[in-house]
Amino acid sequence: MPAFGTPLADQLALLPECQRSAAYLSQIGRLFNAQGRYVDALDHLERALMFDPDQVGTKLDYAIALAGSGDMLSAGQLLDTIIAEPELPATMRLTLAQAKQRLMSQAILPPPATVDDAPYLFQLTAGLRAGHDSNLLGSPNLSELTLTFPGEVVVLPLADSNNPRPGAYKRYEVKLEFGYRRDNSDRWDFNANLAQRRSAAVPESDTQQSELAIEYNPSLANGWSPYGTASGVNLTSTGGTQYASHGVSVGLQSAAIATESRGICSARMGAEWQDRHLGSNPILSGRYSGLSALWSCTSASGGHWQLNAKAGHDIPVQDDRPGGNQAVASVRAAASTNTWFVDIELSRAQDSTGYSPY
Repeated sequence: MPAFGTPLADQLALLPECQRSAAYLSQIGRLFNAQGRYVDALDHLERALMFDPDQVGTKLDYAIALAGSGDMLSAGQLLDTIIAEPELPATMRLTLAQAKQRLMSQAILPPPATVDDAPYLFQLTAGLRAGHDSNLLGSPNLSELTLTFPGEVVVLPLADSNNPRPGAYKRYEVKLEFGYRRDNSDRWDFNANLAQRRSAAVPESDTQQSELAIEYNPSLANGWSPYGTASGVNLTSTGGTQYASHGVSVGLQSAAIATESRGICSARMGAEWQDRHLGSNPILSGRYSGLSALWSCTSASGGHWQLNAKAGHDIPVQDDRPGGNQAVASVRAAASTNTWFVDIELSRAQDSTGYSPY
C-alpha cells in the first residue's frame, strides 16, 4: 500500500490492484475527506468497513463523510455506535459525545474563526412557551392567619385576593451563548438570557427577567481542576416585585470518569456566595454562602442526567429581618434524551427565629 503522503491521483491509480484492501480504501477515503470531497469518500470508506468492520478510525472517517455530504442522522447514529465501543478511551468517548452534540445542533458549518487553533462557538435562540399555572403569584395556600397574643389567640380570615390564583400564561425568551475553547481543552462560556412572562388572567403576575453569566470550565482530561462562575439576575414584576442577585461560585471539577454502562461522568464540589437584594422590600434582603456538589453523566446513546445538592445559610442584611438567619438546602435531579426532559427539585428553608416573640 502506498504511503499516506503519496498524491491522491497516484494512489487512485492502484485502485484495481488494492480494491479489496481495507487499509487502502480507508486511506483513500481519508484523503477525499481532507479535500472536502465527502461524496467521493463515502464509497471507499463503506467498502473498507465491509472488509474490516471493526476499525474505529475508518468508522470516524465514514461519519465525517456522512456529515459532510448532508446525512446528519446517519452520521449521528454511527457516532453513537463508536461511543459505545467498550475499548474506547474515556477521554475520546467524551470528545466524540461533545462532537456529536455540536454536529446535531449546528449541522455542517464553515470552519470557525480560531485563535491558537481554538474555535469560538456562537448560538442565538428564541423561544415561546405556553402553559397553565395553578399559582401564578406564588401565594401561600391559606384561608386564615392565626395571631398569638398573651392570653388569647386571634384567627383572621384572609381576603380572596391572597389565595392562589390559577391561569394560562405565555413565556417569551431570547438566549445568547458564546464560547471559546482553548487548545481543545479548557473552555470559557458567556450566556445572556432575556425572558418575559405574560398572563391575561392575572396581569399582576407578569414578569421580566434578565440573566448574565460567565463560566470557566477546565479540561476533563486530567485529574481535578478548578472551575469558576460569576452571574447576575434581575427580575421585576407588574405587581411591584424588584429583585436582583449577584454571585460567584468556585471549586474543583473531576476528570472524565468512564462508567460500566459506557457513559461518561464528571463531578464538581465547590462553594457559592450570593448577594440577594429585594428592592421592593429591602428588609428581606440577605447574603447567601454555602457548599454544592454535582454529579453529571452523558450516556453512550446521547442521553444526559445530573444530580445536584446544595446547603448553606442566608444571613440578613438588616438585623431585624423576620426569621433571622435562614438555613437552606436543596436537591435537584434532571434527565434528558433527544425526545424528553424531566427536572425535579426539592428544597427546604428553616428560619432561626420565629416571626413573633409570642
